[in-house]
Amino acid sequence: MRRLFFAPLLVIACSSPPAPSQPPAPIRTTYRVISGASMGGIGSTSLGLTHPDRFDAIAPLGGPLDYAFFSRSMDRFFTGGFCTKAEIEAVLARDPVALNDPRAFEACSKRPPTLPFEHSQDFNHWHVTINGGTFDRNSYGEMFTDLSLAYGNFFSENPASPVAPPGVDPERIRRFPADFCTNPTRVKRLFNAEYNPDGAYDAITFCDGEPNTWTCRGTKERVDFCSDPANIATPLPRAGEEAFAERFCASKGGALLATKGTREGTLAFLDHGGFRDPCRQATEPQGVILALDFNGNGRSDFGEPIVNNGRERFDDVGADGCPNTLEDGQGGCGRTAVPGQGDLNRDDYDVDTNPTGTEQNWVWDEGEPFRDLGLDGVAGTGDVGEGNGAFDESTGRKTLKAYDGRTNYRKLDANGRRRFHVLADGGLRDIFNLGLMAKHLFSAVKTALGPEAVGDYRDFTEIPGMKSRSGAFDPWTRRWAQVPRNLLTLYGKPEPTDDDRIAGEGDHVGTNEQALFRFATVFNWVGSLWPSLEKPPVPTMLNGVQKSEWFVSKQLGAKWEYAISLPAGYLDPENAERRYPVVFMLHGYGMDPKSFSPAALVADANVANPNVALRPAIYVFPYGRCCYVNAQGQKDCRETNDEGVELDRVPGWARECNSGTFWINRRGYTPTDVTKYGDAFFELMDHIDATYRTLATADVEAR
Repeated sequence: MRRLFFAPLLVIACSSPPAPSQPPAPIRTTYRVISGASMGGIGSTSLGLTHPDRFDAIAPLGGPLDYAFFSRSMDRFFTGGFCTKAEIEAVLARDPVALNDPRAFEACSKRPPTLPFEHSQDFNHWHVTINGGTFDRNSYGEMFTDLSLAYGNFFSENPASPVAPPGVDPERIRRFPADFCTNPTRVKRLFNAEYNPDGAYDAITFCDGEPNTWTCRGTKERVDFCSDPANIATPLPRAGEEAFAERFCASKGGALLATKGTREGTLAFLDHGGFRDPCRQATEPQGVILALDFNGNGRSDFGEPIVNNGRERFDDVGADGCPNTLEDGQGGCGRTAVPGQGDLNRDDYDVDTNPTGTEQNWVWDEGEPFRDLGLDGVAGTGDVGEGNGAFDESTGRKTLKAYDGRTNYRKLDANGRRRFHVLADGGLRDIFNLGLMAKHLFSAVKTALGPEAVGDYRDFTEIPGMKSRSGAFDPWTRRWAQVPRNLLTLYGKPEPTDDDRIAGEGDHVGTNEQALFRFATVFNWVGSLWPSLEKPPVPTMLNGVQKSEWFVSKQLGAKWEYAISLPAGYLDPENAERRYPVVFMLHGYGMDPKSFSPAALVADANVANPNVALRPAIYVFPYGRCCYVNAQGQKDCRETNDEGVELDRVPGWARECNSGTFWINRRGYTPTDVTKYGDAFFELMDHIDATYRTLATADVEAR
């Protein structure tokens, strides 16, 4: 019997020569990282993701300014929580003075529900902290003004001014007159769909501010200045506070003025600070928002709402245009509503389970119904955007959307996501919920790359390989090569003690230990971004250089300050031809480069440590406070002039803003009052390249 050998023949017939291997696509590498904390975290996200070709990575500490989450916070919490128009008018009809009595609104004023770890707030009750600075109603007012100067007004549109509300002279809020609190600007017939649809009530400028926190020593209760009807009708001047507080607490152990240098005073401030007290005179002008004066007394009373005409009204039902009660489970709408029906079309937004959902994601999406009635939401007023067939927002919101981290990350193509990395962190109870904002930004990264390709951690010790045998965080290690290139860390205990709260546990900066961990994470992560890049020899001693410099910025038309840290080994003769990566670190609100740059000393110490051999890099700390300007229009963007005199002590010089630029081109008080802070940053990058030994952008096979 003859055997047939088909198998070899079949193999030969079906086999084909292996395809030639394709070389890996080159990776465009800039050897540049932009990082920052707080305001600097916002800036690093804005600059990095609008110019991803200039960086390999961003590292926002404290979270980005996420457009959707920020809009939610401003609308529902910071300017929300008021009773309805009908409820306010019922109080007005009963007693006009009662509009200033908090007890008259206890039944109808309800705060919106919150997300996990989101602060419960309304306009009359803002969250405060002393972590990373004192953030209270005074500083909130300054920040809202600086945000509006940077982006434009979030709550209204005024063709005469990017910042001032309609009908308000921008010069009146650029330099508040002495009588601002007692002589408000009245704006008539400023319509608002929720509270002034017929224009019957005047809108007014007003004053606010953080009142002193008084408590009773024995009971710890807050002194109720509204317990005297006279203070409701005519708010008490500050000079009369102490005497009133002592009378109120006479049988309760006496009065205590909360001072933040004591444990008792700090807790009293954390528990009761941020509350608007309508029964004491407000002394801090608010320049970018207006209140409606229902009782015509020229004062913003406790129950009188804030005007929010920031965008046209819409139904946040998702891109399918269909609320859950009508969803048919196939992406469309049924005809009969089913109360209580769940999310059949699976389009509800959830940062963990459905981050691409468009229903209840707090922003308008194409396909969602909206009222094309203009920003005031009232038909027939001729307001901005009315009847133009498009969804309209104020300039401030449109500008913020253009810098939105999630939106801009999603614009990256596959190669962009491959080469561009994101590190983010934030406190679980950050005063501005920046940790939650970081989580929402990172949802775009996780969705694009897949959960297995990113690190999402609830504590620094969860980062792989970073826990010591004792259970402590130990980042000074060579194990960072195994850590995902994209990672998020949220820090903070879910249930802090009073001592934790005082220490800042899970807050804006965190405890001293958490603050150190945050910077240590960035330094080590940066040091592992380019594993194929040859390292200089480990220097035998710590000989880095920290210095403050300035250059003449054409974009700013002024001398602009920055600090720089040259790494250990940079000055060694054997490294004279060696070039280095650059990390730009943007400081926080109210800070300056000199208060931020010492952090680089931690990195320097571990470059010279042979057990760590951290990759050396040049760290640059740009100046993020507004420039000083004099009456002749000259600018100086430094803290001190050429003679070494602090500019805030030089007569005739004043800042363009309160404390920070947010690292974008400033919109200013008038349409021509523009300062190109964002453009100047890239000018600084070019200056650093021309002045120091930096690595040039290259296409590499592997990093």
